[in-house]
Amino acid sequence: MINEREASGRRQASHNILTKDEIETLIIDIKAIGADESVFRFNEGDRTGFSDRDCVINVRGDVFPHFESTHPRDLMSERAVLAHEYYGHYKFAPSKFRVGDWRDEMRASYIAAIKTPNLSDQDRSYLMLDAYERAKEAGIYFDYSKKARLLIYGH
Repeated sequence: MINEREASGRRQASHNILTKDEIETLIIDIKAIGADESVFRFNEGDRTGFSDRDCVINVRGDVFPHFESTHPRDLMSERAVLAHEYYGHYKFAPSKFRVGDWRDEMRASYIAAIKTPNLSDQDRSYLMLDAYERAKEAGIYFDYSKKARLLIYGH
């Protein structure tokens, strides 16, 4: 049974083991976004994602971006991925949606783009673009909201 809600995409490989230095840098990012450090587990689970069963966020090597892609989900920083998991999934647990539901993933990126402190403008844009991509991948097309246009285009 799948029980993790994750950013997914073509990021770095989830089987890559995070080093002590990488974990320390990720903890700095967790603190910067105002998240509760005790919710995060490093090098546990199959991939980076929120576990409904354990109510924790597992962080693996796929937290890091894949810069050869053009998809916003692949390009967003590790801080943005942590925000997606924390503000988008953990803060909404338990979700009324099934794991992997496009509405749950869209909401996670949309809310993280708006609510997360200390994200770059680029990461807010990537998160918002990802939110709308989640719907598009499910065959649902929305016009950008006023807030989305502001975060994506700056006006």
